[in-house]
Amino acid sequence: MKKNVIITGSDKKYYPFLNNLVNSLNKTNCLDVCDLCILDVENDSEYLKELENKISKKEKAKFSLDIKFEDKKDWFKLLTERPFMKDYFPGYEKYIWMDADTEVFSLDGIRNILKACEIKDLAIAPEINESYVFKNNKFGIKKIFKSFYKISGWSFKNYKKYFSDDLGENLFFKPLFNNGVFCMNSDSNIWDLWKTEYQNALNKAKTSYGIKTDQLSLNKIIYENFDKISILDSTNNWIISKSEKIKKIDENYYTPSFPNRKINVLHYTNLSFNDNFIVEENNVDKKISIKK
Repeated sequence: MKKNVIITGSDKKYYPFLNNLVNSLNKTNCLDVCDLCILDVENDSEYLKELENKISKKEKAKFSLDIKFEDKKDWFKLLTERPFMKDYFPGYEKYIWMDADTEVFSLDGIRNILKACEIKDLAIAPEINESYVFKNNKFGIKKIFKSFYKISGWSFKNYKKYFSDDLGENLFFKPLFNNGVFCMNSDSNIWDLWKTEYQNALNKAKTSYGIKTDQLSLNKIIYENFDKISILDSTNNWIISKSEKIKKIDENYYTPSFPNRKINVLHYTNLSFNDNFIVEENNVDKKISIKK
């Protein structure tokens, strides 16, 4: 058993992503640094047997929070159980969560995440980068009439709906931290704070629409406990759908902005496994398939 662990999981639909992530962790020697554990969220999960020689342990996930709406799906556990990771897999010093739709291209990514968590409780990257601006065409201010504008946007609306009006207004101009990749120390009180805030949000959820308040509840805690947060560089959780394109040199990916910095972890959120993304290679734009 190693000191630190990477935890992930998927349902059958997203298994191609999960398999891709596990292979990337193995290829980049990340499994020499961390154990790999899997949250098993479905009753029938024979597909996970293919990964048994690469993982340290898997555990059947249950719903640890009280969910009042009826339209529950198994994959919801991949959200609800993140605050409970250390309860499923006790004994580690640091817990890294990685969404199944991430891919690691360099061991530096995992090393950076662990290093960032040495002096603070939680290491996590915001959804901001100078290159993301080219795709940010839906900023949350809507023109009503002449110089009158209305604040809108998914985060603002749901901060107000599931938490409070004040929170939505206070956090509107602050970046959203993406919990698809993060690291937290085992002894942090943020675990319990997150459980409480997520449960409070779910208490207000009349439908499964509220299940995604996992990220908003964590962001609320982040801004209330900012002295405990290490901000990860976006190269350690690069959200591909937010960037117009990235640069490819040899077998590595780099930021499109100068100086081009190596991207350690790609995050394919909002993409399907058969989708392509655009890279610039030798000054020519090319489509690259996620599917290997």
